[in-house]
Amino acid sequence: MARDQRTQDYVVKRTSEGKGKKEIMRCLKRYVAREIYRVLQNPRPDLLTNDLRPRRLALHLTQTAVALELSVWPKAISRIERGATQDRVLSKRYRTWLSEQPNVSA
Repeated sequence: MARDQRTQDYVVKRTSEGKGKKEIMRCLKRYVAREIYRVLQNPRPDLLTNDLRPRRLALHLTQTAVALELSVWPKAISRIERGATQDRVLSKRYRTWLSEQPNVSA
């Protein structure tokens, strides 16, 4: 309860209403359970990454070269290309970086 600002505000609000620490914790647990239930019932769609590998290969780049440019391990690039991970931030960086590369004519 000491780190998240929203939680701190909630605790202050409930304390001013006369609720005790146990009651506040019970309410917080309910809130978290509702949030988790919503996510389980309405999951985010899978991130499509099937275009990244063909684009990288068309540019004649290795996973290691891409990883060095993005300051990540090559395994992270491999996992994204295979769809083994759903790292949306890195996938977006990777896609943006690939789109900025000049086309290679061979």
